[in-house]
Amino acid sequence: MGRVSANAVQTHFGSWNEGLRAANLETTIQQTATKEDVIEAIQDLAAELGRPPKAQEMEQHGAWSVKVAQRCFGGWNHALRSAGFEPHKQWSISEEQLHREIERLADELGHVPSTIEMRDSGRYSVGSYARRYGTWQDAIEAAGFEYPGRPSGPEHPLWKGGYGDISYGPNWYRQRKRALERDGFECQMPGCPINRETHRERWDRDLNVHHITPLGAFIDADGVLHYERSNRLENLITLCQRHHMLWEEFAPLQPDIR
Repeated sequence: MGRVSANAVQTHFGSWNEGLRAANLETTIQQTATKEDVIEAIQDLAAELGRPPKAQEMEQHGAWSVKVAQRCFGGWNHALRSAGFEPHKQWSISEEQLHREIERLADELGHVPSTIEMRDSGRYSVGSYARRYGTWQDAIEAAGFEYPGRPSGPEHPLWKGGYGDISYGPNWYRQRKRALERDGFECQMPGCPINRETHRERWDRDLNVHHITPLGAFIDADGVLHYERSNRLENLITLCQRHHMLWEEFAPLQPDIR
């Protein structure tokens, strides 16, 4: 756009239109971006950073948001490539190390480890696997094991000593829908650009609706789940697959980000 990038104007004045007003120029009412606009914004930010921008940096400092880039190109990595950059793929832990740790735990336990067992006894966090593979099932299968499926009964991580199978309650699907609508069908982790469409493209499933306080906390001594309390909207939050795994890793200590 000239000697100063659009991103620099936005950073200094807070928005492009505020910059135009400061220069006594007529503001623009354009609210949509072309692919060329997004490419220019990525390249401008890269020039300022001295390297390709990460999604969070684009969201915070770019002339256009990551969501706009996703709409134009179908994904943030596609937008980066179109701007002439390679996506960020730097891993401090190798796949071989991650696989060997699953193998070690499987040998020690006598079965394929769960996320809870990896959290409690593994050398690497569940988050390390989530960042690499997206889901625990994909991590297990990448290590050469058959995924055992969702545990039930005493093997379920919410099992509290013989209370029977756990159901989310008859109002679950209604409350889940309300939570998704309230959250705009987007992951609520700050800086995460994943919405329902991109989530289905990446993981071939819908967004997760997570219980902030785990279900087990709402089961009484008779094994009855008080679902009206567990499924209240204040206890539900929409998360993508990756961040759902991270929240589960630290349950029940997730931050209330709303």
